[in-house]
Formats: sequence, structure tokens, C-alpha cells
Amino acid sequence: MMKIITTPMCEDVLRISGLTGYKVVKPDEIKDADIAILLSETRSEIPKLSIKLNTFSQVYESVLKIQSRFNTEINQEEMEIIKNLIDENNEKKDNRKATKVKVYSNFLKDIILDMGFTIDDDYDYMVVPDYLDIEANNEDCIVIPSHKNVSKSIVERVKNRYDLLERKLCMKQ
Repeated sequence: MMKIITTPMCEDVLRISGLTGYKVVKPDEIKDADIAILLSETRSEIPKLSIKLNTFSQVYESVLKIQSRFNTEINQEEMEIIKNLIDENNEKKDNRKATKVKVYSNFLKDIILDMGFTIDDDYDYMVVPDYLDIEANNEDCIVIPSHKNVSKSIVERVKNRYDLLERKLCMKQ
């Protein structure tokens, strides 16, 4: 039997993908497995299947990637929820182009672009991850949770980030 490991940030997408028989480890404990299913930016000495989980589309594609690799039975109900969230987001994109955002991380850049906002150094808002030590006490700065204080549910985690950005970035429109 193949020994598969993943990290807590990726675990929920494996569940949605229908994959079973994996072990969840901390990022510094990634070793002794046939394959690791990890975020694309996570380094690994063992063979890895890279996934991205920043946007609803990335979650959807990652589920399909895992399903294809391991021939699993996807949770169709959850995939339908994700598909509806993708469609809902796509319907709002055109109304967001006018808002200019400066972004301080790749994961947030993925989200901002997916939501349809414009990335620009001449910005209305600055969006930063909670792990950066940037002075965030001004109203134009939005701090987004990264790894701490986030839901284990990948759908809830992404939805909470989108909802926070929607509320804060659409204030000026």
C-alpha cells in the first residue's frame, strides 16, 4: 500500500477528493512516505503532488488532480458547492476592476486577481498576510489570515478570505 502524507492545510482537499489512507504531518515532519500531497510552495525531499488552494478554482482543480492521480470517488455535493462559489465570484468580477490593490504575497495575489480587482502600486487598499510585519494600523490596509486562525475546512477558509476582502475592498465603490 502506498504511504501518503499531507499537512493540515491540505487535509480537507484530500477528504473532498475521496482519498483515504493518508497521514497528516506538520510541515517539518514531511518524510518517510511514497508521496506527499502539499501546497506548491512547500519544499519536500520526497516525491510530491503539488496543489494550490488559494482560490475556489484552485481548490476545484486540486480535487480533480488528486482524483485523477489516485482514481478516487469525489464528494460531488462539496464539488457542487465549490462550483457555485466559482460562478458567484465570476459574476461579480466586472464590478471590481476599478478598485486598485497593492498585494504583499503570492497567495493573496492569486485571490485578488481571481476576484477581479486590479493590482497596482498606486493603490486604494493594501492587502497583507498576517505573517508579515507591516504596519497595519491604517484603514487602507487589510490583514488576511494565512495559517493561523483559519478554518480547517478549505471551502470555509477560502470563503472567509473572499468575504473579508469583499467587505473591505468594496467599501469605496
